[in-house]
Amino acid sequence: MDHEIPEGRRGQDGAMATSLLTAVDAALAVGDVTAAVRAWNEAYGVAIGSRRWESFAEAGDAYLRIARASGSPAAGISRARDLYLSALFRASGAGSLEGVLRVALAFVELGDDEVVTHSLRIARRLAEANGAPEHRERFDALRTHQPNPAPLS
Repeated sequence: MDHEIPEGRRGQDGAMATSLLTAVDAALAVGDVTAAVRAWNEAYGVAIGSRRWESFAEAGDAYLRIARASGSPAAGISRARDLYLSALFRASGAGSLEGVLRVALAFVELGDDEVVTHSLRIARRLAEANGAPEHRERFDALRTHQPNPAPLS
C-alpha cells in the first residue's frame, strides 16, 4: 500500500533534491568527483524518502553524469538502470503519463529496447485511461529511436 506524502513535504523534498543535484553538477564542473558522489548520495537518500518518480529519474541522470566524469561511463549504466526502473514503477503507480514517457526516453538513451517497449505499453494504457490519445505521436517518436521496435499491443 502506497502512503500518501503531504503536498508540502513533496515540495520540500523536490527542492532539496534539486539543490543536491545542483551541488553534484557544481562539483563535476570543477572536476571534484568525490564531492559529486557525496552530494549524489544525499540526493538519493531524499529520493528514497520522497518516493517521487522525478527524484529517482533525476538521480539516474546524475549518476550517469558522475560515471562519465569519472572516466567509466559504462560503469554507471547498471545503477542508472535500477534508478530508472524505480522511477518507472513510481510514475506508473502515480498514473503519470509524463513520468512514464520521460523514463522511456532515459531507457532509449541507455539502449534498453525491452524496457522502452514495456514503458510505452504502460504509457499507452495510461493515455487511454486518461483519455489522452493525442500522445500517439510521442509514442511513435520514441519507438523510432529503437533499432528493432517491438509491437506495443
